[in-house]
Amino acid sequence: MPSDPRVAQALSALAQPIAEFRAAVQGALAQADAFMAAQTADAATLASHAAAQLGVFAKSHVDPAKFAAMFPTVATADKESQKALEKAATILRRVAAQGEDMALATVSDGRKLGATIDTALAGAGQAFGAIIITELVRGSRYKKAEHEKLLDPTEFRAWNNAERRFAPPLVVVVNGADLHAGALLDFADGREKIVLVVEGAAPPAALVRCITPGTFVLQTVDGTGLDRLAGYEGPAIAALLPEGAATFMHDPTAGKEPWQRLTVPFLPSAPFKAVGGFSAWQMEQDVKMLADLARTPFAVPAAPGAKGAPALGAGEAVDRIASWLLETSGIKGTA
Repeated sequence: MPSDPRVAQALSALAQPIAEFRAAVQGALAQADAFMAAQTADAATLASHAAAQLGVFAKSHVDPAKFAAMFPTVATADKESQKALEKAATILRRVAAQGEDMALATVSDGRKLGATIDTALAGAGQAFGAIIITELVRGSRYKKAEHEKLLDPTEFRAWNNAERRFAPPLVVVVNGADLHAGALLDFADGREKIVLVVEGAAPPAALVRCITPGTFVLQTVDGTGLDRLAGYEGPAIAALLPEGAATFMHDPTAGKEPWQRLTVPFLPSAPFKAVGGFSAWQMEQDVKMLADLARTPFAVPAAPGAKGAPALGAGEAVDRIASWLLETSGIKGTA
């Protein structure tokens, strides 16, 4: 695991969804192992297992060997099904052995952010396929021609709605020069959660491009808001950035309008220095967009023809608008 303490912080925040995915993998593995063991068990083992299930009362009344022969605990699988289940168990065992590292990826030099996430999640897609294969074989429904490809690595784009709802989160270590936010939009679906741990200089407001009405988006320099991200029921994208970057949280549950959903504790000021392929102008545009989205729609005229006052919060705006209307109408102060 990388030594950056922010990686451990991100993994800790995502501990619950990581544990949920691992539990599904380990549960399917236990079922696969039990089924395969039952397939190869000899008569004595099956009789012993049947005797344990029947209990003390049946001991003197039922022959456990005959009972096991008449009522097998699992159906006998054909060779192709057994081979598929063995491969599925191997995949599940590998994923289970990774621990929380299965939720960690690093963007290496010369590789793109989107491709790195694709590869990392393809392993999870393969685990989903192994879980399905386990159920098909146990239910005597496996057909090689139809189901064999389920054990291939599967990109997120090919996942169905149910798989996207149970997608494992991912923590990605990335250099700031490679923080291309557009690549993240392909994964903003279901309950997928991606947290970027950004190293080195980075665009100050890159994730503003990921803001959509149903996506939780977070930029933080100290981890504030990661707990909110982990508990969100939809897709979520976050970046742990170096000091000096914009910090903001876009929480879709906070309101219908962008300014209600968006809080911006810190907004850096231009000029900006180019980072990698990102120009200073592009960075300035991102910061301006963030400021525009966060600005409330309430601007109150100070006097006829004068420039409007700064944007206000809803409550204060109502009071100011009411006061202004009374003053301009001549009603204020009359009985």
